[in-house]
Amino acid sequence: MLDFVLYLLGCLLFLVVTEKYRRATFAMAVLLAMSYPFVAEISQFSLFIQVKYYSVIIPTVLFSFSKCKPHFTGELFDKVFEIMPGVLRFTLVLNIAEAAVYVAMFDKFVTAFFGFILILTVPKFSYDENQDIGFEDPWWAIAYSSCLIIGLIFHPVESLLTSSAIAILAIALLSCVYLKDWSKWITFRIYSLYYLIVLDAFFSRNGLSIYDRFDSSSFSPENQDVPGLENLFRIVSIALCVVLVYRWSRLRNAPPPLAT
Repeated sequence: MLDFVLYLLGCLLFLVVTEKYRRATFAMAVLLAMSYPFVAEISQFSLFIQVKYYSVIIPTVLFSFSKCKPHFTGELFDKVFEIMPGVLRFTLVLNIAEAAVYVAMFDKFVTAFFGFILILTVPKFSYDENQDIGFEDPWWAIAYSSCLIIGLIFHPVESLLTSSAIAILAIALLSCVYLKDWSKWITFRIYSLYYLIVLDAFFSRNGLSIYDRFDSSSFSPENQDVPGLENLFRIVSIALCVVLVYRWSRLRNAPPPLAT
């Protein structure tokens, strides 16, 4: 239990440091991305995990670079930063698509459909007045987190990362609630996931994971074989899909603002 508490405190500290020291975070993200193929024992991971880790590590480099916008000036940098919102939105779509296809392979079609709805309704990224990149949509962030939590809980293959992944999803949400600023959710989400992957990829050795110490037995497939509970989560998934589509359609059909 103490190990898990220290893990969560470490995640919170990691979020504070990465947000405060942006250029150092970008430099570290580049170094870790370059060293990852040589340091991490990639062969011990499944193909999906290998792809997933790269699809987080590389976008983290891009995201940490985008948050350094005030520190890089010049015409070339201005053009690069101009396209970064679209690039990062696309990488988020790819990450969701990976997970949706993966769970569909295990016949979790409701969760896969939920992922498709998240892709359809993903908000547009933009820079705010503080030169932070992201979006402010608590409903979408909550729906995204719910989809992943449901997918993790009912994933038919046991994983040591389940409890840790659910915990960092909660940390991102609770951090936004505490700060009363949902525009930072994407920052908290990306860096907390990056924190999980860095620990697993760089500190797991010889078939032993750093997450072996954490008790994930509550999320093992045999303990989650409760049809009534899974049906309840299916209903929750469908309800959130309806909310997302309704809000998305209203936004698309809203009249353009009047010129002033």
